[in-house]
Amino acid sequence: MLYFSFHMEEPKKFGGTDVFMLVAVLLWAVNFSFVKIALREFSPLGFNGIRLLFASIILIIILLISREGFSIPRSDLWKIFVLGLIGNTIFQLFFIHGLNWTTASNTSLVMAMTPVFVALLSTSLKHEKIHWAGWLGILISFIGFYFVMTKQAGTFRFEWQSLRGDFLILAGNISWAIYTVFSKPLLQRIPPLKFTTLTLAVGTFFYLPFSAKDIMQLGWNEVSFQAWAALVYSGLFAIAISYVIWYASVKRVGNSKTAIYGNITPVFAVISAYIFLSEKLTLLQIMGALIIFAGVYLTRSGYRFFLKTTKTTGSD
Repeated sequence: MLYFSFHMEEPKKFGGTDVFMLVAVLLWAVNFSFVKIALREFSPLGFNGIRLLFASIILIIILLISREGFSIPRSDLWKIFVLGLIGNTIFQLFFIHGLNWTTASNTSLVMAMTPVFVALLSTSLKHEKIHWAGWLGILISFIGFYFVMTKQAGTFRFEWQSLRGDFLILAGNISWAIYTVFSKPLLQRIPPLKFTTLTLAVGTFFYLPFSAKDIMQLGWNEVSFQAWAALVYSGLFAIAISYVIWYASVKRVGNSKTAIYGNITPVFAVISAYIFLSEKLTLLQIMGALIIFAGVYLTRSGYRFFLKTTKTTGSD
């Protein structure tokens, strides 16, 4: 099934790539709630260490079955190591602690800003230029982030204890944006399955020293079936399968078109958090979410309206 996804036709309109990305979005949306459930019994580092190791083993087995092999150009070795460190070790450290210290709903809403960071990074590398309307969209997105953190009118106070989770998720967004943007050139030479497997294996290798103590102290028999099931789901579907789908899409349609699917994730994540965790959003958080979505849209696509208006005006 995974191997098939790498050989889909070049997407000219809604097609196979879009379907697979929608599947990944749904898997990630539910994952936020499942991780929160597992963290009731696992320590954050212990959970993530086992999860990453499990996902790495799964991908290595799939790669062996596919007979693609592990060889890559020697000049790309150091890039794989750096991207594995940034996109898995560093990102996962930010993500798991951030999710542990904030709600599943907030995590998904803050991560909706990923396309903004992809746009900023692509611009700084001169891969693309941001229209003035796009810069306005970036500003709007950060205003929305402020409202998501505020939660209720008149309650915002800059206290690390209450805001650290949201800020760590925001930092994780930056790591994921770097991972996504710099993966594009490598994916022209390395198949998505191989790239994902190697970077995840490298990231796991560097992550395990952080989690070794927690894993060794884990009372394996004391963890419930529910928590283990959440871990297996998270490792298999949210990492192993979804990461491969993500990078197959990056290779096929590019960074920006792939990242924009992240806008859908919070909708399903909030619904699943309500179902599984009984989490509720305040009116101000809902407003913040809508503002973030508007800002992301303006950054990624909405500026085209102004370009069309300029062309129309110029032709009169």
